[in-house]
Amino acid sequence: MIRSLLSFPLLARELTERAARKRTYVGRVAYGLVLYVLFIVALRRLVGSAESDPTGFGVLGLGRGMFQQLVLFQCWGVFLFQPALMAGVLTYEKERDSFSLLLLTGMSPTKILFEKYLAGLFPMVTLLLLALPLGAITMGYGGVSPQLLAAGACVVLAAWLQVGAFALLCSAWCRATVTAMLGAYLGGALVYLAPAISYSLKVRYILWGADDRGIDVPVWLWTLWPPEAFAGALNFQESIASAGEGDADALWAPLLGETGRLCAPILISAGVCLVLARMVMIRRGLAGPGEGRKAPGAGTARLLTSSAARWLHTLWPKHADLPQNDPIGWRESGRSFLGRQGRFLHLTLIVVGLAFALCLFLLGLYPRTAGPQRLHHLVVILTVTAVPVLSVRSVGVLLSERANQTLDLLLTTPLGAAEILRAKARALGRYWILVGLPIAVAFTTQGWSEYQYVRGESLWRNLVPYCVCDVFALLIYPPLIIWTSLLIALCLGARLRAIVAALFLFALWFIGPMTVLAFTDPHWRDTQSGLWLSLASPLGIVDATESGNLATFTIPKVSGLGWLRGWGAVWLPIVCNFAAYALLLIAVRILCLRLAESRMRRG
Repeated sequence: MIRSLLSFPLLARELTERAARKRTYVGRVAYGLVLYVLFIVALRRLVGSAESDPTGFGVLGLGRGMFQQLVLFQCWGVFLFQPALMAGVLTYEKERDSFSLLLLTGMSPTKILFEKYLAGLFPMVTLLLLALPLGAITMGYGGVSPQLLAAGACVVLAAWLQVGAFALLCSAWCRATVTAMLGAYLGGALVYLAPAISYSLKVRYILWGADDRGIDVPVWLWTLWPPEAFAGALNFQESIASAGEGDADALWAPLLGETGRLCAPILISAGVCLVLARMVMIRRGLAGPGEGRKAPGAGTARLLTSSAARWLHTLWPKHADLPQNDPIGWRESGRSFLGRQGRFLHLTLIVVGLAFALCLFLLGLYPRTAGPQRLHHLVVILTVTAVPVLSVRSVGVLLSERANQTLDLLLTTPLGAAEILRAKARALGRYWILVGLPIAVAFTTQGWSEYQYVRGESLWRNLVPYCVCDVFALLIYPPLIIWTSLLIALCLGARLRAIVAALFLFALWFIGPMTVLAFTDPHWRDTQSGLWLSLASPLGIVDATESGNLATFTIPKVSGLGWLRGWGAVWLPIVCNFAAYALLLIAVRILCLRLAESRMRRG
């Protein structure tokens, strides 16, 4: 009995399979390169701030700030990599119809879940250990004690366990690996970004009234954010050091005790996720594809909906849902979540109405002058949601044919591979409209609120470039995401691998350039070189438009030309940016159509 409890056959199988995969080692190298590059950039930034000291002693004590940045990098590494490593541990078994076989092995469901949990956690250990040399470097600059090093390790450990437990819950609940991974990322973002969203919405004014402006965000809103827990440990150490209580050896117990208290909510949430995963693992694992989706009262609601639909069709005859001249688009719309044209129209109206109502709610909060900033945060949230939706759907619309073994049958039709790819891209236009209209509503409301509450009449000079920039962003960026995702799907061929590659590519492309600029130069928005470099990200021109820095793009050598004066200086970066991305869109589309025949027909 004891021997069976101490043996871990499922864990050994999982680790052996991961060790045989090439992408395991590629991921380790990529993680190490990104971590070391970010640390070097942060190190140069901190050391550069102390170069003004002629004695050279200004760098002493900077290790504390470096170590805090290192803990932040490690936490973000856990947030980005751990869901991808954990989300498929149970869904792989469901997709291969081997989950029921696991239950016949004699292992208890709890032991199966525990071994799967360890199998998803252990690969992340090799990534976290890459930070040990960097921790030694921070201690060399001073300000980092062994107690603080242990506190940082405890915070990273708590984040590692919590993110893994939440991803395991998504894997136990979902039937497909892609769905579990998206649920882990989007659900985790909702949990961890809730404090920032609450702060941007001025929740403190709703909870305590408009007169308590000095009250900060409640502490409990930050309890699940690991970097905030480490910041609390730093403040606790500083308070003890300033009070002069005890020597260095005596700080072990109080500092680790405070760190444990700050990490307790994170560990408790991890335990709750594990308990929920155990509760739903059997029921969701043995349920069929269509089971468990009917909510209470679904039959009554369906009866009322069908009655209303029949009454409506007496006034407005139903359109014949036939393929006509676009069989691929008809087939895709019939299989997709949006379904027929009526459902798509209803869902679009509902989404736009909810977005408009949410914008009005954000504008109505106190103070009114903070409305544009709150709407800016809403646009960021909608954009972060829209990019994965377009990317995942674009990859799935092509590679689902290969997974369902219908691609070869589709290629036997008179349509060529390039025409099939064009038809599938046209079918994705519904998702483009569905995610683009709420963003357009938020953009429009934000521009009106700035004119109404912030800048007054002076905004009209900036409102036209603002509107033009947002319109072109909604017209060029979504098809660029769609065709880039299709290109990745053509090149890789495996659905999960293509989805992960597309999501990481867009994350680095959209966020990476401005993140690097923020680390290298905090005031990059005030320099011409920084603004031009920010256009490497599609969001760079949008950020410059909203911050009012378009005129800063003017090149000094040609600024004396008449057409570059005034509004010309504002339109120059807009024209250059969207012309470049439009050409990139055309190039990616042509490349996809050129590769369609060879890539879609390969085995």
